[in-house]
Amino acid sequence: MEISCREVIEEISNYIEDDLEYGLRERITEHLKGCPRCTAILDGTRNVLSLVGDDRTFVLPAGFSQRLYKKLSQQQPNR
Repeated sequence: MEISCREVIEEISNYIEDDLEYGLRERITEHLKGCPRCTAILDGTRNVLSLVGDDRTFVLPAGFSQRLYKKLSQQQPNR
């Protein structure tokens, strides 16, 4: 059973944390093999988690969070 980009994106955090039932994890893994967009989102999410988890602190520009949330809410998966 195929899985959509929207479904993959909604489960990215759970996928990274290995907190999915086996069947769903396998469907996402198969989807990622053929979808460069979702793979890029997965890689980007991993990068963000790595940066946030880094013990070095950095300050984001004023309004960054609001702009990020607005941008993310405007994006629609193609699949």
